[in-house]
Amino acid sequence: MTRTLTLTTDAFRDQHGDPATWSPATLDSYQVIGDIAPPPPLPYTHREMQAEAEAWQASAAGQQRLADELAAKGHTIAAGIHRRGAQDARQHAEAARLGWPHYEAFLNGW
Repeated sequence: MTRTLTLTTDAFRDQHGDPATWSPATLDSYQVIGDIAPPPPLPYTHREMQAEAEAWQASAAGQQRLADELAAKGHTIAAGIHRRGAQDARQHAEAARLGWPHYEAFLNGW
């Protein structure tokens, strides 16, 4: 049985550990692997993630408006629910603004 090794930057990091501890030669090897076998493109572009962030921010604004209206009418429990929804939407927007890797980590709770 022959074993074929896949040359990827992820496999290199798995084998060599934390990049902060790499020597200059190790960094050069990593860069060469990236040139030979670049990582696949991210599933969402920066522009798409900014649009996602804007959508989350709009959702947060709408929920906050509704929470304020409900609070003004004395519906404190419902207002609290919508305030928490607005806060959650703002957190999603902030993560999306930073790009796909950060947004994915946020969604997965990493």
